[in-house]
Amino acid sequence: MNDVFKIFKKEMDKIFRFPRMIFTSLVLPGLIIFLIYAFIGQSMQAEMERAEEYRGLVSIINAPDSLAFAINNPDNFHLSFEEKPSSEQDNLIELVKSGELDVLVVYQTGFDADVAAGQDPQIAVYYDSSKTNSNVTYAKIQMIIGIQRNNFLESLNIDPNIFVVQDHIVTEENKLAAQILSMVLPMLIISFIFAGALSIGSDAIAGEKERGTLATLLMAPLSRTNVIFGKILSTAVLTVFSAFSSFVGIIASLPFAKAMFPIEGGLSYSLWDYLGILLILIVLSVLASSLLLIFSTLAKTVKEATMLAMPLYLAAIIMPVLTMFSESVSKKFWHYLIPIYNCTVGLKAVLSMEITLLNYLLIIASSLVFIVLTVFLLVKLFKSEKVLFAK
Repeated sequence: MNDVFKIFKKEMDKIFRFPRMIFTSLVLPGLIIFLIYAFIGQSMQAEMERAEEYRGLVSIINAPDSLAFAINNPDNFHLSFEEKPSSEQDNLIELVKSGELDVLVVYQTGFDADVAAGQDPQIAVYYDSSKTNSNVTYAKIQMIIGIQRNNFLESLNIDPNIFVVQDHIVTEENKLAAQILSMVLPMLIISFIFAGALSIGSDAIAGEKERGTLATLLMAPLSRTNVIFGKILSTAVLTVFSAFSSFVGIIASLPFAKAMFPIEGGLSYSLWDYLGILLILIVLSVLASSLLLIFSTLAKTVKEATMLAMPLYLAAIIMPVLTMFSESVSKKFWHYLIPIYNCTVGLKAVLSMEITLLNYLLIIASSLVFIVLTVFLLVKLFKSEKVLFAK
């Protein structure tokens, strides 16, 4: 056991001897998650505040008398109105496209008279859905037209509120925000875990071969089993540290995630949810380390090890994308038995508050089985001279 810890200490010294390696391997993953959500959350909040304060510019052609309540009181709607002749319609549409004008409203000539006669006059509204200001102004115009319609109904002695619609949202408030969060975070977490394991694992054995120090290490009075277990332990611990950094980044980013998802009630995870996420991260980190050490054992150089591991790295990133847009977590039990994919589904389930104890135990148990099998294969490869010193 002492030999295992000697190898472990040797590998850990590679990282902790250099501050830059500590930062890139252990601090950067969580910092990136925090910064991404901080930037997006603050930007969205600033954009919403700016849109609320913005005074929309609206041009109206053939404005009817029934619209006077809005035109004469623009401050009530936080809008600026200007009446234009119909001859400028084409030019005004171009101004909407360029963003110089937010909305153009064109009423049919004789609008009020047609309504009184029981006809169906037209209102054409031009806006640019790709621009926030135009969208916000359009929503206000829709509200004004609704008020105008109600005024007409009242003038005809028709109660505009002849029936009342009551909306009852049965979705838990915090669960809706969690559902959105669970679409993005698994991909970020898994990509950082595998990126960290890739850089550390590729150098662990292939780096020794490239530097010519592996033969010297194997000549030492150490069994190869102890050497490989020391490599696995050190790589797994460093990857777990990287995963823990991601975990801290998740917790630190939650206040900004609330700004991104402005839903009453916000986000509310329990201690067991956090522990569940952390345990999945640890298991996934150990599995990723073991798999990437296999490629490092087969390769002759760090570059070759990275190239061999790239398909696995890409597959690990693609797996969260497969579950990103699903409305609910998988109910098929065998999905929780597929290595890596089960952790992806598990993270999504925990973050969306839909995990069950049985599915969680399947994730952890199946991942541990795959870790044991991977370590067994790694030990067999490391004991093979043909594999270690292949030309």
